[in-house]
Amino acid sequence: MAFSRLIPTRHKIIAASLCLLKSICTVLAFGLPTVTSAQSTTAVNPDLSISIPVLFSNGKRTTAALDYQDNTWQLEIGGETSSNSRSATLNGTTLTLHCLLYMRESYQADLTQVNPDPEEQVYQLMHAESNPGCATDIETDLQFVPVPVPDYQLQDTASLLASVDLQLTGLPIADFFEESYALIRARDPDRLIADGNFDLFELETANLSNLSDAFYFQTTEIQSLIRNKLLSYNKEELTEEEQLSYDIYQAYLDIELEWAEYRDFDYPVTYGFFGLPGSSEQFFNQIYTITNLFEAELYLVLLNQTDRRFHQIGELLDARVAAGIIEPASTLSFSQSATVSMANSAPTATSYYQAFDSQLSTLDSISETDKALLREHMVLVLEQKVLPAYRTLSEKMLIALQSAPDAIGFGQYPGGDEFYDFTLRYYTSSNMDAEEIYLLGLTEMNRIHNEMDVLFNQLGYPQSETIAQKFTRVDQAAGTIFAEDALAFFEGLVAEAYTRVPDVFDQLPEQEVAVIGDTSGGFYIRGSDDGSRPGAFYADTDSDQAYTTLPSLAYHEAIPGHHLQIALANELDIPTFRRKFRSTSYSEGWALYAERLAKDLGWYDDDIYGDLGRLQFEAMRAARLVIDTGIHARGWTWTQANDYNIRTVGFPASVARFAVWPGQGTAYTTGMLKILELRDQAESALGDLYDIRDFHTAIIGHGAMPLYILEEVVEKYITNTSNTSATN
Repeated sequence: MAFSRLIPTRHKIIAASLCLLKSICTVLAFGLPTVTSAQSTTAVNPDLSISIPVLFSNGKRTTAALDYQDNTWQLEIGGETSSNSRSATLNGTTLTLHCLLYMRESYQADLTQVNPDPEEQVYQLMHAESNPGCATDIETDLQFVPVPVPDYQLQDTASLLASVDLQLTGLPIADFFEESYALIRARDPDRLIADGNFDLFELETANLSNLSDAFYFQTTEIQSLIRNKLLSYNKEELTEEEQLSYDIYQAYLDIELEWAEYRDFDYPVTYGFFGLPGSSEQFFNQIYTITNLFEAELYLVLLNQTDRRFHQIGELLDARVAAGIIEPASTLSFSQSATVSMANSAPTATSYYQAFDSQLSTLDSISETDKALLREHMVLVLEQKVLPAYRTLSEKMLIALQSAPDAIGFGQYPGGDEFYDFTLRYYTSSNMDAEEIYLLGLTEMNRIHNEMDVLFNQLGYPQSETIAQKFTRVDQAAGTIFAEDALAFFEGLVAEAYTRVPDVFDQLPEQEVAVIGDTSGGFYIRGSDDGSRPGAFYADTDSDQAYTTLPSLAYHEAIPGHHLQIALANELDIPTFRRKFRSTSYSEGWALYAERLAKDLGWYDDDIYGDLGRLQFEAMRAARLVIDTGIHARGWTWTQANDYNIRTVGFPASVARFAVWPGQGTAYTTGMLKILELRDQAESALGDLYDIRDFHTAIIGHGAMPLYILEEVVEKYITNTSNTSATN
């Protein structure tokens, strides 16, 4: 609800409830008494229809709706229920509402009947003025009123670049890192809120991130200018730590600029958090954390901008369709159905309302009165902005679906091969091509199957059985974690891991990780800078699950995996951009390494079923090397990709994910193998001087970075350790 002042204050009519009416009311003939009384209130958005049960006749209450159309307010009356309160006077064709309340001020409004139809009485607002004699019966600390959301105004690029250049000229390198990255971050309000930087926002001016192509390309021009500024520094004059920051910053800027060359190769409306509707929903429901009244108000301010955001998403879809890059029918159809489902939901049944209500319910700092008003506003925004936005976007998606291809690989599009090659370089931090990655996947799968066979033979399983059949045996023997026990089970795994990791890590994050129950789970969301939202491991607590792979999942997402690495990076004394930097091959490689580390540390010594679950997860990541390259470089069909996963891993593949997120699936195994390679290198070079705690500090003690830079960091760690020993 981008709340600003688009109409004079005296014309902001305040309603007594927020039961919204979209249709014309059925009218009853009645007379209205002259006695007035105040009602509980909330603000009215001038582009909404607001129901107000404040019109009364002979002890009976009649509902009404104020409707702002064509720059005029209208009143529609109908629907009779019982009540004793009175607050309006009818004099001929003029209806006077005496106690309409705006915030803590009372107003008297005169509405004149504009049609003679007794079956459909419609009134036009003619006059509204302060009515201080009307006592209010409600106290509220709410500070906002909703009005229509304006369009984004794009600043002149030349002027903007000149300003940026002036601001960054002549800065010491440390200040340059901070100020230049702050300029980039400021263009992404969603990320600032995710980090908990609420102090940077005001209700009247707050905006969601601008998703338009024009804004995106303007951002890349700023990044290009920053890159040129960076290269103007003499790297040789910098300290060793500053040189590392220089290299990571250049890598970040280089990859951002290269991504811009392939802007058309995205699927803006695809399913889940891979697409913009799903990532927007995740932002409001899982990332946005409410701890006080202001943050609750800001939530509504931003959620009210959903129609503008979804309009931008629709424009992105149109641009991709015009470029001939339409998401495959298999995933677009699924996404369109999910969008329709949201559009047809009751407001209070949506994930938005439930997440908002859940957070409000836990806060003692917000009065129950304000909570009630916030919930009413939430329903209003959902009905008037969010759900219609989903409906409009779903219709546009349906049109795009008519032209969607059956093939699922990016190789089908002009320029798609070049784009896919780029994604492989990005996600693996290497120069491996599709063929090399495909063959690596086959090699890794063979190794993993050999390790599985050793354990299957110990269990006496028939060698003639398929992988799926053997893991059916494993799952049955390992036992079931029932849905009602899942949260406590995962919390226990994480707590136990915390007691074990100090043996192999010198640095642990202060921020703890929370296990959050979810309908599907299996992912991690980083915590906020201010600590209001801890790192979160979302785990499936909605269904019964076999024990087999659950320990590896917890180690991957929480400790010693994603949370340990990401939360620690955010607490290091390094430039902000390094604390926020993301490298998929690094982070996912580390998390998969964490699964392997549990094995290396003996955590599975008495758990053969958990160890097989670990190997099944490792096989799943190796299969991604084959499937991802198979889809995008070899033209594999959905069925081919799925069959390979069933044959080698034992369950169906996430084919939809690989189809819409090319290259990302190759980061896990390639990243893990690089870290294992570096560990072997350090252990071999240092011999008795090798300490796994020091190695882990070298890997995660500097924040995330591309793997080719990490190699240099490990080489320096080896050299420094050797030199220190020689000196002593």
